[in-house]
Amino acid sequence: MRVQLTGLRLSLAAAAVAVVALVSSACGGAGGQATPSPSPQNGSPVSGTPTPTPQPPLEPTDYRFLYSEFGAEADIIWSIKPDDPADRVQVASVPHKTGWAITPALSPDGKKIAYNAMTDDGLFPNADAVTYILDLASGKSELVAEGVDLLTTPRWSPDGGLLFLRRNVGEDVTVILLDLVKRVKQGTPVPTPDPEETEPPPVRTVLRRHESDVLSYIPLGFDAKSATMYFVQIQGGTESGSYLGRYGPATGEAVATATAIADATATAAPSTPTPIPSPSPLPGDVFLVLSDQIARDYALSPDATRVAFLVPGLVEGQFVSRTYVADITSKGVSALPSPAGLTLGDQLSPAWHPDGKSVAIGQLPGGGEPGRVAVVPLDGGKPLFLPPPDKGFDQPLSWSPDGKFLAVASFTGESLGNPGPSRLVFVSVNGQRPAAPEGAEIRAVGWLAAE
Repeated sequence: MRVQLTGLRLSLAAAAVAVVALVSSACGGAGGQATPSPSPQNGSPVSGTPTPTPQPPLEPTDYRFLYSEFGAEADIIWSIKPDDPADRVQVASVPHKTGWAITPALSPDGKKIAYNAMTDDGLFPNADAVTYILDLASGKSELVAEGVDLLTTPRWSPDGGLLFLRRNVGEDVTVILLDLVKRVKQGTPVPTPDPEETEPPPVRTVLRRHESDVLSYIPLGFDAKSATMYFVQIQGGTESGSYLGRYGPATGEAVATATAIADATATAAPSTPTPIPSPSPLPGDVFLVLSDQIARDYALSPDATRVAFLVPGLVEGQFVSRTYVADITSKGVSALPSPAGLTLGDQLSPAWHPDGKSVAIGQLPGGGEPGRVAVVPLDGGKPLFLPPPDKGFDQPLSWSPDGKFLAVASFTGESLGNPGPSRLVFVSVNGQRPAAPEGAEIRAVGWLAAE
């Protein structure tokens, strides 16, 4: 029996038993017209049956999707064209501890992948993982951090120079920052990294609280304009609840300044007495209550003005997870509009459309019909229902940057407790469902502009 539920099964199984999987979700969402009819089958229609409605041709996209496919000993990272899934190229094979999938994230420039992986002798996923950075051009991986949380997605700063990770230190929960380009001080030109350099990048703790106060920190992403990193704080101890916070300025220059001050203080200090400790980390600005429950599947909008997330609760006598949206500017939190056509059951993995005006949510099968993805506008307008699978349900992963395709994990089962086998499918807003070659459980890595 596998020692860990990997990929998408982790969050699905967690939702089924009301156990929170403290992981981040990918972005997505969309708007448009009513669902087109299914694609016609090859050959002539049977006499007396309706003629299928012709569909528009599959619209090409200028982007490729990167994803990791679980393997018992190593995960395979693939690059695939959504409008032509036969065009699939293996990018890398990433070894890991038997049965434990990696947690990857693509750098902003599309040249590197940061990923967390369990060590062979690791026992605890929240403390025994390590972080590597894979250079896509050379295929080489560099170890950059140890003792990190396996399931928390690494978060790149917009310039790709900083990496934020979650780590447990004794009884403290922390978020650490890695300065991937070793800056010296404020105003100093950024040096060119030495490809032969093996020294690990400098580490700075930016968030730190005792586990009796904070159960977990979850870095979400960045507002590039203000150089602010947003994070979720899950309360610990006897309290419960999910809070939104921010840390800034999250820039290499700010880190370099803090490092230079610490270095200058250490140089001026006497060498024999007790060493002067490093400056204490900023606690971060926790400014908004998201829920008095432990929410999950958080997604920061493309413009970093809203956060979508799932909250468990009673809806018409059923205990289900529903989508809520927090507005960072107004500090308001409200349920995602529920237009006609949405099923009563659990909602899955809110994903922002690139325009930031709508959210895609997965739905479970109901009434003898498979679950279909609903793309719900924030303004309460008419939703777009994407074409569903023949059976089962779709879990949104990520929209292509041009909004033409939603990458989903399509499951054949009927419930979260028994999702069944899954497959990567690209759901087109025009109605088609091109599928990737069959494979094991997957995780989204990111999108690349096609060359």
